[in-house]
Amino acid sequence: MNDESSPVEAPADFASTLDALEETVRRLEGGQLGLEDAVALFQRGMELSRHAEAQLLHARQTVEILLGEDAAPTPLTQEEDV
Repeated sequence: MNDESSPVEAPADFASTLDALEETVRRLEGGQLGLEDAVALFQRGMELSRHAEAQLLHARQTVEILLGEDAAPTPLTQEEDV
């Protein structure tokens, strides 16, 4: 199996996380992987996706603190994701 199955630390900044996620998607869409490698890469993509979501939540909470808002963050809607 390729290096996708070994645990790799998530990128520190959001832009790097997105770059890694985009590269993962490109490789999966390429269709050149075996089943085991594709599953491992998909798992890595899911980890990157969760990491990116956590980075966004942290940034949002930081902005709310800086603005003095103590309201809980509202979930993003599909319209806001675009």
